[in-house]
Amino acid sequence: MELECGAFVNCAEVTKLTMNKQSQRLKGFTLIELIIVIGIIGILTAIIVPALKSSTRKANEASAVSTLNAVKVAQAKYIIDHKEHFGTFRELYAEGYLDKRFNVDQPNIRGYVFIMTLIPRSEGKTASYSVNANPEQWEGFGATGKNFYYTDPDNGISVSTTAPASAVDEPL
Repeated sequence: MELECGAFVNCAEVTKLTMNKQSQRLKGFTLIELIIVIGIIGILTAIIVPALKSSTRKANEASAVSTLNAVKVAQAKYIIDHKEHFGTFRELYAEGYLDKRFNVDQPNIRGYVFIMTLIPRSEGKTASYSVNANPEQWEGFGATGKNFYYTDPDNGISVSTTAPASAVDEPL
């Protein structure tokens, strides 16, 4: 039943009531509209999060390879200054060849743990070292990397997808 201006009804009140009804409809969202928006946000999240995780993992892997190359350069400089002895991560840091992230025994850099093994010089053999870069977590949704890396002074960087890499794994 619509109210109309007339002898018994004030026109200002009719206008006010009509405007109140319109403003009540415009004040909020309906439940259906909210459910649709939440559904769209959920779909977008389901698409974006795995892509973001994948790109982060790939960036961590690229950083690990770069770090292994930096360690090789640091070791090459260190051995020249220290008469055929290679240095640990702490020694390389102390001499200024590596930055403060390496002032530990097993540095953890961008989702990778770096493990150095020093092989001292012995009769008939020169000193050597090897470095493994292993992901903190290599399986599942939170994987920080899928590849294991290895390097030593005689070889390039080797890669394995199943276990910590060694010199016999395929080169990068």
